[in-house]
Amino acid sequence: MELECLPCPPGCPLCLDGAPCSVQEDLYLRAAVLTVQAFCMLLVFISMLVAYHFRRTKRIRASGLLLLETILFGSLLLYFPVFIMYFKPSVFRCILLRWVRLLGFAIVYGTVNLKMYRVLKVFLSRTAQRVPYMTSWRVLKMLAVIVLMVSWFLSAWTAGVLENMDRDVPLLVISQTPEGLGFSMCDLDRWDYMMALAELLFLCWGSFLCYTVRTVPSAFHEPRYMGIAIHNEILISTTFHLLR
Repeated sequence: MELECLPCPPGCPLCLDGAPCSVQEDLYLRAAVLTVQAFCMLLVFISMLVAYHFRRTKRIRASGLLLLETILFGSLLLYFPVFIMYFKPSVFRCILLRWVRLLGFAIVYGTVNLKMYRVLKVFLSRTAQRVPYMTSWRVLKMLAVIVLMVSWFLSAWTAGVLENMDRDVPLLVISQTPEGLGFSMCDLDRWDYMMALAELLFLCWGSFLCYTVRTVPSAFHEPRYMGIAIHNEILISTTFHLLR
């Protein structure tokens, strides 16, 4: 009786039987998550159109159309990481994931923090002289400085990653589930923890601004809603990083 050796399942260098050694993707679950994410992005895009359509109303004019559109654009960037993670991890996608995530965060919460900083400068200045009003264009210029600093940080991180790859330090690693099944993932290094810490400190600054402007009268309670958004992000991000 002749015995024939069958090839191992894909991704298995060694095997004893035909059992898979890699995590099997649940296509229906992945498609469901992607569909929900696409629906949320569609809602954000519709919100951009609605804000532009009602740009002459008191609410939109009081908040600033340019700043609202900037926040919504940053929200679109924050939704993109799920689309990137839908595909099989690669070096390019791991790098793109950090860029999109951090730039989206900087745009959204940078704009929110600067809007509250504008409220603080206008209504809570302790000087006797009149404080010049910060226009939306001036806020966007300050936001551009924040985005530029984030881009410089990401550029330094990208250069470090590429240099590590030349030293045989991979960006993609193989991790395992408790059942021993392997899967590819983007490696987390000290730079990622620095990014998470920088985000937390930036949100803490926003929380301090929320506390400072809590007594400022507002016709549409915009500082209150921005404060709710910031504290929700602090709670969710802290929980996520602790669980990870």
